[in-house]
Amino acid sequence: MDASYFWNGVAIALSEKDRCASWLCKEAGLSLRTMKNRMKKGIQPRLDEAVRISEALALPLESLCRAPGSCTGMPRSKPKEFYDGGFKVPVYEQLFSAGHGQFLADEEEIAGYIAAPDNLRRFDGHLAATFVRGDSMEPTLFSGDTIICDNLGYDGDEGIYLIHYKGMGFVKRLKRSGGGISIISDNPAYEPMFERGTSEDFRVVGKVRHVVH
Repeated sequence: MDASYFWNGVAIALSEKDRCASWLCKEAGLSLRTMKNRMKKGIQPRLDEAVRISEALALPLESLCRAPGSCTGMPRSKPKEFYDGGFKVPVYEQLFSAGHGQFLADEEEIAGYIAAPDNLRRFDGHLAATFVRGDSMEPTLFSGDTIICDNLGYDGDEGIYLIHYKGMGFVKRLKRSGGGISIISDNPAYEPMFERGTSEDFRVVGKVRHVVH
C-alpha cells in the first residue's frame, strides 16, 4: 500500500480521536521528529513502527493502509492465464505486500489460474499465486510481480516466504539467527526484524517457489 494512504489514515484517526502527533509518538514510542519527517515526505514506516502506531490508535493496520474510499483489496494486476507445459494453480486477488501489507481475509475468491512449472508438481495441492505490492523486496521482487508459493510453513531454510504478522500479510526473507528468525527485506532501506519463533502475531504461511516478473 502506498505510504500516502497509511499516513492519511493516521491523520484521519488522530482527528477522529481528537489527538495530536506528539500523543501518538508517546504512545507508540516513536520519535516525533522522525514521524513528522516521514509523513511530510511520504516515507513508509518500518513494519514494527506501523504495527505500534496501529496499536496505539486501537485500529487494525489494514484500515490505516486502505486507500481513501475503498472497502476491499481490489486486484491491481490481471492474472496471467497460460497453461502450456505446466499445471494450474489458483490466483487470488488479495495482494500480499512487500511494504505495508494488506488485511488477509479468511475466505478469498479465486481470480483466475496460472500455470506452474513442472518442477513444482511435488507441491501440487499446496500452491497458490498472488501479487507483490511495495518495494521492500527489491531488487529480488518488484511491485506487481506474480509469485507462486506453498502453504507448508517454514521449512527451516533461508528463503523468501509469505508471513502473517499482526494479522497482515507480507513477503519477506527469513533466516535462522540467534535462537530465532530474522525477518529481512532485501531492500537495504528497510531494517530487519527478529522473532523468537512463531506465535499468534507471527506465522509463516509458506515459501515462495516461483516468480513471474
